[in-house]
Amino acid sequence: MAIRILLVVAVLGLPVSECVWGQANAPEPAISRIFNGKDLTGWKGNDGYWSVKNGAIVGHSDKNIARNEFIWSDVEVKDFYLKVDVKLTPDNRNAGIQFRSKPIDAHGQAMGYQADVGHDQVIGNVWGNLYHEHGRGKLDWNDRAVKVLKKGDWNRYEILAVGHRIWTAVNGQLCTAIDDPDGELSGMIALQIHGGEAQTVHYRNPTLTHNPKIELAGLSEKELLAELPKKELPYWSKLIVGVDPGSQDEAWAKPTFDHGKWKTMKVPGHFDTVELPDFDGVVWFRKSIELSVEQTKAAATLHLGQIDDMDVTWVNGARVGGYENPGHHYTVRNYPIPAGVLKPGKNVIAVRVMDHGAPGGIAGKPEQLVLQLDDERVSLANRWHFAPGANLEALNKYSQVPPLLRPLSRPKTPVPAFADGFAIDSHQTISILGGTNAMETARHGYLETLLTAANPEHRVRVRNLAWQADTVYVQQRPRNFYAASKPDYGERDGRSQINADIVFFWMGQSESLNGPQRVDEFKAAYLQHLDQISDYTKRIVLVTPVPFSNPLRLEIDIAKRNRSLAVYVDEIRQIGRDRKLPVVDLFRSLTSHAEQPANKLDSESHAAFSRNGLHLSTIGHWNAAQTIASQLGFADRVASIKWFDSARALEPSSAETLRQAIIKKNDLWFRYWRPTNWAFLYGNRQNTPSSRDHKNPERRWFPEELNAALPHLNEAEQRIHASAKAVSR
Repeated sequence: MAIRILLVVAVLGLPVSECVWGQANAPEPAISRIFNGKDLTGWKGNDGYWSVKNGAIVGHSDKNIARNEFIWSDVEVKDFYLKVDVKLTPDNRNAGIQFRSKPIDAHGQAMGYQADVGHDQVIGNVWGNLYHEHGRGKLDWNDRAVKVLKKGDWNRYEILAVGHRIWTAVNGQLCTAIDDPDGELSGMIALQIHGGEAQTVHYRNPTLTHNPKIELAGLSEKELLAELPKKELPYWSKLIVGVDPGSQDEAWAKPTFDHGKWKTMKVPGHFDTVELPDFDGVVWFRKSIELSVEQTKAAATLHLGQIDDMDVTWVNGARVGGYENPGHHYTVRNYPIPAGVLKPGKNVIAVRVMDHGAPGGIAGKPEQLVLQLDDERVSLANRWHFAPGANLEALNKYSQVPPLLRPLSRPKTPVPAFADGFAIDSHQTISILGGTNAMETARHGYLETLLTAANPEHRVRVRNLAWQADTVYVQQRPRNFYAASKPDYGERDGRSQINADIVFFWMGQSESLNGPQRVDEFKAAYLQHLDQISDYTKRIVLVTPVPFSNPLRLEIDIAKRNRSLAVYVDEIRQIGRDRKLPVVDLFRSLTSHAEQPANKLDSESHAAFSRNGLHLSTIGHWNAAQTIASQLGFADRVASIKWFDSARALEPSSAETLRQAIIKKNDLWFRYWRPTNWAFLYGNRQNTPSSRDHKNPERRWFPEELNAALPHLNEAEQRIHASAKAVSR
């Protein structure tokens, strides 16, 4: 039997992720009856908690419940839509609907996805939220259901799961939308009554549809897909998509692409030692295969052996796997091919290989390269078509952005400019860039308190990226800071970059010490940063420097320094006018505190304004925060918030509670973003014994510890949002 395979491979070292399938070849929807409305036939749970009353499955206890209790359906779900009415009494208790789950002990405890029901005493509403029971915890947590919830009454709950994409809705309100490649794709349904105080939960009229259409809460497939959070591409993948011609719209991965004019080479082998001498970067490989009808029905796995060192692999245009970070040159690639991807006749396999130094290619053993079809093994160790894509020089050139922007995720289309002045009209992430004064706003928390309290209806997330001593000319960072340079020591920084909807840009004070004669040089560098920020967002707020002062009574001509600084501030204000950007003028609003002769200083006001003549003190930061709120037009919404010198706290107490939550979050963020053990994380101590598990040297402690901070950071954000709403009441 002649077998012809078209295989396309691009070497890149990308992590495995599930392909998102369209609905064109999906099986027809099928409704499954999982509850007969009379008894618990087809369900299994612990006695004493579960019964059927008035056509509903009821979980009940009139005393405290020792642990979560579940009743399990014997129907397995994969892609499904579930609609069920739920009533919880009292309404401040907790329950849930498990799906794609499994029991993990004799008591029927569950592990897997849970669509949450009820109220948590700490964080409030949990209706509509997604949780991973006995696993990863909170997945998508919000309070969208609150405005439609009927407390103590029946609520319509809907769950839609297709592949790794999951949506929930309560009473027609979309609540959660996630694409979760780490989650289970199949499992059982179970209903929960939560451990704790006495409660009753009713589940009525459950309707289960297998292989459903993607539509929910009145939203179409296109609208639901748009609700999914945008995925952050790994560092190298982002560069490749931006530069490599074959990766534009995955052009060279498509089965219709004609690679007939490409050269061929024997695989396995290193391309830069045979066909492409000294080439580093992206190389694509393609191969075609003819399959019979019977072969396409088999359980299929694509085995590619070791790839040096990154890859993404497609079959018939559908992504089946990949490793997108360096360090996987010894990893054997085994990619299951989902049912329905292979088809009778010609099939195309595409592999994009990325090598960032030393030999690269599909470099395993010949016997490792096979297409497994049930018990049949089709060898792929033969000649493949190949073509070079973007080289390493082009990729590195594309990556050259200023250190202060490297944590930011560049969208395909920048966030549009403010329509009519500064406004927060949706959930927003605000990034603060600048030097020491900008950085220290995180330590005091006043500015973020006013921003969040003024916008309680939105989740305002502030990420302070400022760095002490940053200027428009120089921003010093540790080696390998956000993959800033070629990694000589091993693993690059693998942390996800963050979105930036709004940027506060606060620079110019130190630069003014060069004198007014260098303001043109400052302007050129300042504008260059604004141009680069504009690739991410057009919503930029310019913040002028604060004036110099002399609280230490040094023999310094403060007036001369401020005259020079005034020239720089005027330039910033003009840039704001030219580019139609909001400008907060801290210089003029705070000048009355600063420009007095040294022998006539009001020591009390000056000690309050600045701690050393350059950097703001506590009250200086409060004054700066108030000025920003006033000049950006939201001061009236936080007019009730006051600062008291005796305690350095805010009133009312709800505002101080919010500020303390912000300070704790900012401390977590600082430790995550700027950890003290940098050399062990991504520097020159990655290979020291203390940096690795003594039983498994492949395992590195410090990146794991760093990533463990993320759930705590998310919880801190939730507390901030809840506290902001409390201030506005």
